[in-house]
Amino acid sequence: MNRAPLPTRQRAVVVGASMGGLLAARVLADSFAEVVLLDRDQLPEGPSPRQGTPQAVHGHGLLARGAEILEELFPGLVEALEARGAVTGDLQETVPIIAGGRRFAAGRAGRPAIAVSRLLLEAEVRRRVLALPQVRLRTGVAVDGLLVDDSGQRVTGVRLSGGGAGAVADETLAADLTVDASGRGSRSPAWLRALGFEAPREDRVEVGIGYATAYFERRPEHAPGIAAIICSATPELPLPGVLIAQEPESGGPPRWVVTFGGYAGDHPEPTLDGLRERARKTRCPELERVTREATLLGPILRFGFPHSQRRRYERLARLPSGFLVFGDALASFNPIFGQGMTVAASAALALRDALAGSPERLARGYFRAAARAIDVAWQLAVGADLAIDRVPGPRPVAVRWVNRYLSRLFVVAERDPRVARAFMEVAHLLAPPPSLFAPGVLLRVLRGA
Repeated sequence: MNRAPLPTRQRAVVVGASMGGLLAARVLADSFAEVVLLDRDQLPEGPSPRQGTPQAVHGHGLLARGAEILEELFPGLVEALEARGAVTGDLQETVPIIAGGRRFAAGRAGRPAIAVSRLLLEAEVRRRVLALPQVRLRTGVAVDGLLVDDSGQRVTGVRLSGGGAGAVADETLAADLTVDASGRGSRSPAWLRALGFEAPREDRVEVGIGYATAYFERRPEHAPGIAAIICSATPELPLPGVLIAQEPESGGPPRWVVTFGGYAGDHPEPTLDGLRERARKTRCPELERVTREATLLGPILRFGFPHSQRRRYERLARLPSGFLVFGDALASFNPIFGQGMTVAASAALALRDALAGSPERLARGYFRAAARAIDVAWQLAVGADLAIDRVPGPRPVAVRWVNRYLSRLFVVAERDPRVARAFMEVAHLLAPPPSLFAPGVLLRVLRGA
């Protein structure tokens, strides 16, 4: 297939139509005449679960930076979600953090927060992406491999299988650009090896997270003025948990979603009594009140997450042109930190910037820019995981020193709103981690501790 110059790019193919694939398609639609989204599942019309994303029914947090980017890509998105029952408020005022039983000092961050289910958020993003005239969706199809040109250096499309949406055996689909957004189970490393390229190195942290989720009827007296509460795991209290306001479902009442996690086999018992016991141990009165007093809606759900992983495509010496990897196929984090959607949104901006540059440098520029977006979230998540004794892995001096500093910061944040706000901005990917060592914050932590 002939290479098309930048102004006349014809077709992009995106493998996977979950949040990552949708965000990639949104950006690609600005540069390509046609964007084809491929997915194994038949996608629901509205906010309903599907087989390919079993984690979507659990508690999901859209970090403040992610909300900012999504509003930029989809103007009016937050207002549309509010109209469907999403809860908004000031980030520090309505989304308190509890770390090791210490509740961070209240204040106003001047940054908006939104509490919404993953199902509703993805449904609204999907509706907007599929409304774009350049975007076409094909479901019920699987991608079996990549096509290349005669040189073997350029990906020219994909091989398909599956009977859905008109697919036939051994069908091929040509593309100027192919983007793998198929998730953490991505087969791109194997596809690259089959084409004679090196597969990326994979970094892993074995967290062994198991968590349990339940939905409860939401009433004002349960947690007045709260959109969400984040209970961070610490070495002293390695029991992460969240309480997040959710929109009504199918004409039902407003809801709370409660998710508790546990490391390395210390998983929450998926019963109401088990959730109540976890709530007591987190030392969060709102979680205790909801699990004890609110009406349970539906079954208690379980999910497991063995390891965080990161594939280092940016470090490969050789890359085929016409091929990119996106979202969880690049990096998949411990879900208890709620970083996945926000990192994918940041990668969408990296892709947009790379598309504006030279076509010959697209892959190299994109992978490097996406790696910078991943670096911050990976540093935060892995550092927090390695602070937990149950998590195996090397702990360099720098990691141990930072975790000791953070334990002091948490003590001070309990009574100092400025320190609390500084940590919250880093946790929501609004500020880089080194900002926690800025003189104004560092002095407050050292003096306060």
